[in-house]
Amino acid sequence: MTRQILKQLTTRFGIVGDSDQMVTAMQRLIQVAPTDLTVLITGETGTGKEIFAHALHDLSLRKKAAFVSVNCGAIPETLLESELFGSEKGAYTGSVDQRKGFFETAHKGTIFLDEIGEMPIGTQVKLLRILENGEFSRLGSSDIRKVDVRVVTATNRDLMYEVKQGRFRQDLFFRLNSVTIPLPPLRQHPDDVHLLAKHFADRAAVKNDFEFQGFSSSAMQTLEEYSWPGNVRELRNIVETMVTLERGNLVTDSMLLRYMPVAQKNEVPKIEVNALARITDVGGERGEADVQMLYRTLLQLSADVSEMKTVLRHLLAIRYDEAPPDVSSTAVAPMRTSSATTQPPTVEVDDLNIAKLEKTAIEMALRKTHGNRREAADMLGISERTLYRKITEYELL
Repeated sequence: MTRQILKQLTTRFGIVGDSDQMVTAMQRLIQVAPTDLTVLITGETGTGKEIFAHALHDLSLRKKAAFVSVNCGAIPETLLESELFGSEKGAYTGSVDQRKGFFETAHKGTIFLDEIGEMPIGTQVKLLRILENGEFSRLGSSDIRKVDVRVVTATNRDLMYEVKQGRFRQDLFFRLNSVTIPLPPLRQHPDDVHLLAKHFADRAAVKNDFEFQGFSSSAMQTLEEYSWPGNVRELRNIVETMVTLERGNLVTDSMLLRYMPVAQKNEVPKIEVNALARITDVGGERGEADVQMLYRTLLQLSADVSEMKTVLRHLLAIRYDEAPPDVSSTAVAPMRTSSATTQPPTVEVDDLNIAKLEKTAIEMALRKTHGNRREAADMLGISERTLYRKITEYELL
């Protein structure tokens, strides 16, 4: 995909990013938009699922017809069916008029069903019928109606897990899952933070008719190293509020910290010892996730590291070619490395401080990726620039 197309997505829809994950998502968007295929957009809250849904509609042949957005989790279960499919007069208490549902309103256009995982099983049956042949009935009527609607759905749930739990129909899952656009959480593509921050800041400046002076290097570093539990939505809210209230002045680290939520900055994720012990499974996705979890925790720890010392004591006691104690169900891939690096780093756990813990995490990531710094940065959930700085700081060259 050319830079020109990426720029058009940013200009028209505010879709920003040049990381591999975001470029892949944008490529899929461009590829599927002109078709009538059903699309499932997955990702955590705040990753931009509705923006992608709007783009799918505006880049399709249905762009001149209606785009109807429905949050399935925000409508009471007892009302959702009538809201989606309409109702006849007297169909339920308080129904005094015949009314169209959202599907009829979206005829010839696109309907976006957000939080599809919240939809009740009974309503899922009717949705599957529309997806199969475009037919439905209003609540309180036996008449068959037809609509021509493209369906785009989104969820922050694991729908396959919901299927196994009996909360989501398997046939509907397979029908929705034919084309999927996964949107990564912001912590998995921190290199895009500076692009997003600048985009939101410039937009706020234009809206309020003043010139934005930019970010200091330390302020941008703070933004890049924050975990962003609220994802892109949280970043947008902080940047737009700050730039507006500060009238576009240069954003410094001290200014930024006045607007970032203190409780979230200092919050330390809860870590289970057994989960971190499985970090030795270097061949699988779980190992990478646990390395990233460990490193993000290290960045946010401020004072009390007693719990982390306990975790590291378990971690450093494990040989790389053995299964972790008390985790009999976890298969461990042997470490493919030279004899000089087969042992974990020698660290006295009781003397550990944050810097030593951070250095250990970086060494482990570099070992797991055989020295590939880009892969190590991705595993740790930080930018390559930050990793290079840390490597120099800890003399790991």
